[in-house]
Amino acid sequence: MQKRDVVVVILLGLFTCGIYSIYWFYTMAEALNQEVDDNEPLMNYILALLLGIVTCGIFMLFWQYKFYTKLDKYTGENNAILNFILGILVTPIAGMAIAQNSINKKLEA
Repeated sequence: MQKRDVVVVILLGLFTCGIYSIYWFYTMAEALNQEVDDNEPLMNYILALLLGIVTCGIFMLFWQYKFYTKLDKYTGENNAILNFILGILVTPIAGMAIAQNSINKKLEA
């Protein structure tokens, strides 16, 4: 896991029209698979994104929920539902910001 400035994550997500969001989710998912030792590794984000395109976004909702629940296992917080709902109602960047804040807190502790 890598500590990143939350404001930079938000701004890069906005200014790159979501391209940075793809990079962020990809790197965080790979890091979570290494950090959290459970029997349910996350699917590669690029493959999940392609399946999301084929399923009109439904698979991406499933994948993001699994991502946020796995992140909660890593951070010890309980933000999965909040991040998921913000990702649906507002933008995935809002969920990314809260998730990155949780990661930063975990790394500082």
